[in-house]
Amino acid sequence: MIQVLDKRFRKLFSENEIQERIAKMAAEIKADLGDKSPLFIAVLNGAFIFAADLMRAMDFPCEITFVKQSSYQGMDSSGKITQLIGLDRDIKDRHVVIIEDIVDSGLTMYHLRDQLLQQNPASLRIACCTFKPDALKCPLKLDYVGFEVSKLFLVGYGLDYDGYGRQYKDIYVLAE
Repeated sequence: MIQVLDKRFRKLFSENEIQERIAKMAAEIKADLGDKSPLFIAVLNGAFIFAADLMRAMDFPCEITFVKQSSYQGMDSSGKITQLIGLDRDIKDRHVVIIEDIVDSGLTMYHLRDQLLQQNPASLRIACCTFKPDALKCPLKLDYVGFEVSKLFLVGYGLDYDGYGRQYKDIYVLAE
């Protein structure tokens, strides 16, 4: 058990489980894009740890850049997407993979995906560490998923509660 602010969390996925899943995801991505020099776009702040580990697992030519969007306040998704840092390069005719820590309602990812598709990439895929299919509120295809979870509130491994708890190597779930 860990304490983050006023909430207690119990371990859901260990560091070893996470790293094993990342290795499998990297192999899937390599099979699809290993000869295409893909551009990875990591969504800050949450995806930075997952993106770093995923990138270290890539053994083929690729690039990474970052964007920052937000729809969360505390433990709830606000539904309002705010772009804080935009894309810094041209993605036309590039094979692009968006890296996200968690897809919950899917609204932030849906919005980002549509923005990127307007720039005519050769292909656009989505990789996320955690996915809550029961919380999804829009049609969204995820190409590479680390873990599927129910409507649980998670912290650790980049996931936060009001900005705290990202630093843990494991993923924790809110203790009831």
